[in-house]
Amino acid sequence: MTSEIRVHIKEGSDLYYASVYLNRKIRHHVSLIELLRREISHIPESCSDPDVARAKLVWWMEELRCSKEYLSRHPLTKAISLEVQLRTNLLDALLALTLKIHEDIVPKNFCDHDALTNHLHYLNSELITIMAHFFEIVPSGDCNLILDLACSIERSNALLGLREHRNAPTLYFCEPDIRAYGLTIQSIRSAQSSAAIEEFIQNQIVVIKTDLIFKLSQISQKLKKKSRFFTTQAEINLQVLDLSLKAKGRVLEGRMELLPIKKLWLAWKLKTWG
Repeated sequence: MTSEIRVHIKEGSDLYYASVYLNRKIRHHVSLIELLRREISHIPESCSDPDVARAKLVWWMEELRCSKEYLSRHPLTKAISLEVQLRTNLLDALLALTLKIHEDIVPKNFCDHDALTNHLHYLNSELITIMAHFFEIVPSGDCNLILDLACSIERSNALLGLREHRNAPTLYFCEPDIRAYGLTIQSIRSAQSSAAIEEFIQNQIVVIKTDLIFKLSQISQKLKKKSRFFTTQAEINLQVLDLSLKAKGRVLEGRMELLPIKKLWLAWKLKTWG
């Protein structure tokens, strides 16, 4: 069994504050899973050359297979310290995600919001289910609510981080929304500043903010208390979306952030009252 290796969570990040009030062991496990998910999921947008992205994803496939035999090379996979069956399930889910992201190097278009949501479910459902396990979120209905929220968080992160995300082969926008503003995927990718796509971005901020609020409204108070790792990220993003809207959607100039004290307040409020 691998001994526990301390996972470094960037202080001040959304992940830091989403996990800050969790007990030490659960914080280690869920933060590690989320760091691995982000590490793998963000490979396509971090590489200007699709072939480089594919090569990195192939490396991760091999790394995850080796990790099953306790032959990890990456610090994050070395840090996995779960009992055997759960560890195997996690590595299988990460390998499945890596294969799906590898397939995702081919650009996809979404005809409506349901298609986009289904795609995010397809990518993330196995890992979110494993994460829900640590919070004793067992009923399938509750897991589905948390999965819905996690996918909305992912979509809001993609918008707030559009400066990087627009390099990904698949953008998390719906084709009819893009066309309604006389834009194309290419014009979004090539925009020199947010001003060039300002109306579209402001519309998307409203759409995604509305979606996050709706997803949060579907979660009972009891489930919110259990799932504050996710609800804290959602509440932080809601406030950052508000800031971005007031700044006329300037997401291409850099990601806006809340002050650390504001993030800490949100984390404490959700810990205390849900």
